[in-house]
Amino acid sequence: MPESGVAKSRPVCEITSMLWRLVSRVSWLGFYCFLLGAAGFAADTPKRQSADESWLIEVAHQPKQPRSGEPVKITAEVQNVTAVTLRYQIVEPGAYLERKDAEYATRWVSVPMTHAKKSKRGESFVAELPSNLQKNRRLVRYRLAAEDADAHPRTAPDPRGEGNFAYFVYDGIPAWKAAINPKSDDPLLRSPLNFPVETMRQVQAYHLLGKKTSIENATWKEEAPGKEYKYTGTLVVDGEVFDHIGYRARGGVWRYAMVKNMWKFDLGKDHRLVTRDDFGQTRPVSWNKVDLRGCIQQGDYGYRGEQGMFESVGFRLFNLAGVAAPFTQWIQLRVIDEAEENPVDQYGGDFWGLYLAIENEDGRFLKSHELPDGNLYKMEGGGGELKHHGGGMVTNRSDLEQFVAGYATPNPNQSWWRANLNLPAYYSYRAICECIHHYDIGDGKNYDFFHDPKTGQWQVAPWDIDLTWADSMYGTGDEPFKQLVLSQPTFRLEYQNRLRELRDLLFNPEQAGQLIDDYARVIGGANGQPAIAEADRRKWDFHPMMTRSDKAGQGLFYRAAPTKDFAGMVARMKDYVRARGAWIDENLLSDAGVPSAPVVAFGGIAGFPADGLRFRAMLSSGTNALSSIKWRLGEVSSGPASGAARRYEITALWESGELKPTGEEVAVPSGVVQAGHTYRARARVRDTTGRWGHWSAPVEFVAGK
Repeated sequence: MPESGVAKSRPVCEITSMLWRLVSRVSWLGFYCFLLGAAGFAADTPKRQSADESWLIEVAHQPKQPRSGEPVKITAEVQNVTAVTLRYQIVEPGAYLERKDAEYATRWVSVPMTHAKKSKRGESFVAELPSNLQKNRRLVRYRLAAEDADAHPRTAPDPRGEGNFAYFVYDGIPAWKAAINPKSDDPLLRSPLNFPVETMRQVQAYHLLGKKTSIENATWKEEAPGKEYKYTGTLVVDGEVFDHIGYRARGGVWRYAMVKNMWKFDLGKDHRLVTRDDFGQTRPVSWNKVDLRGCIQQGDYGYRGEQGMFESVGFRLFNLAGVAAPFTQWIQLRVIDEAEENPVDQYGGDFWGLYLAIENEDGRFLKSHELPDGNLYKMEGGGGELKHHGGGMVTNRSDLEQFVAGYATPNPNQSWWRANLNLPAYYSYRAICECIHHYDIGDGKNYDFFHDPKTGQWQVAPWDIDLTWADSMYGTGDEPFKQLVLSQPTFRLEYQNRLRELRDLLFNPEQAGQLIDDYARVIGGANGQPAIAEADRRKWDFHPMMTRSDKAGQGLFYRAAPTKDFAGMVARMKDYVRARGAWIDENLLSDAGVPSAPVVAFGGIAGFPADGLRFRAMLSSGTNALSSIKWRLGEVSSGPASGAARRYEITALWESGELKPTGEEVAVPSGVVQAGHTYRARARVRDTTGRWGHWSAPVEFVAGK
């Protein structure tokens, strides 16, 4: 079969004969349908390769990601074909072949596969690519070709599809060396720092293989504002190869302003990326698009060097508060567009620095956050673009238009709001916006609207929260519901109840401080050791391209930190929790009429046995009579354990219903806690006006047996 997958066309007389033989076996309706298909078949001259890949049951190569000099065994399990041929293509580093290139179609080497054995499902064929083919940073694409019993050609994957089978030969991320500014007259800035292998492998790597001209065009030379994926490359993650993926710069008005641009990869409909979080845990829902944040603040705001901490911690706060927000993980982007991996010039080579991979808000986002399949709109200036269509829902945006028209009506009543807006979710969303100063929402952007098909309600999903964690960041903080909802006394009281709870259990120096430390450890160094965050700084602080824009600029890392390092930026975030928390308490939670927090104590058997937990509360009289008391139990941990993220108190393991405020003991049901784990029990009370007070000081304990 020719390399293009083209076979000889059949003569028309053969097709006619086939039709007459079929007449005696099928109904006239079936014959008519077949006739239409045959007409199209006869017109296709020459005939293209069939897209049917059912002959290929399974294909695999071992090892998954070979090292240099390691032979690769390719095994194919097939059915209903006679012979199988392996076709492979070598792509050298710095000599990438895009599918549109003429050489791509011709540079394939054929190797016959050997029949190995019969299996329950079919026949097994093998071929081995020798050790001398395996060289560091080489991409090896391969396909399978076969013929069925009627000599019809078969190829897998279908050449008209999105990719190939492929593997990437890699010996591992090497050490790296760089100065802060190699051209400086200051010896401290000019002196290089060695980053050992352990540092350079501190975070997971995404490799992008592509043409140098294409990479630079997409990054700097062709500042395209649209969503077209003009260039294609190969993405490699955890040894998994995604061939012919589309890539482009992403972002809005400042898409190219910071020079270390954000990226977007479209893996195509046939590809799914299984992702790992920052603590090594595999996520259950895969991605088919990858959004990369550049981890570089706009130069004129003074907070460069936070290295994506603002967004990674901010999105985690939203999720902990019960607001569906993108999952994130840090990655190092390594771009293979030239022959040398580590040239003398620190601004060349594979290492492109630290990036934050952010979950794309689409249908897979809804699934990963256990939301029903509803319409999801990216909002911009009051209008919305349908990013995901929920099954059975409208496609013409009429649901969004009806919702917007409804809240634009003067003074919608409380019943309308409760029917159309998920108010508890909105209170949590608004609360975290205030906590981290996510105010870049005033222009009607940086959030999505989700229409829940089960409840009919709408809720908000945050997006683009890089300009946060400082009162000087851009934006007014206004959004469609701030004034319309929170100006109503009943809703304002409910919002303050939730904000007060989040201050008690999450956004405080202890819990938020631990969260900040957890994420800082992922990219920061310990005991003065080099860290991937500092490697990124040395890659980009004085990168020659950073002179292109005022939003970029050179030498701007760590200006906001008194210590002029990443640790100082982390300390600034923790200071902000204290300062912003005090501002919230003074300006948003200044209601003196809330009931006093109860004083709680343990009332069970000594040793806190897991099946004998009982607590009692001492209540205080307040301005208004009390109507109810509520208890909760949350698990806490002193640090990450077994690679998992820390447990935070905001996630309740058990909550009581609203009980009468009699001061009677409450018993925690058996089976809630595990021996040896640390927990906190708290209570809070509500008065007859609907005000919930603060959660009590906790009773912290380690559960016994």
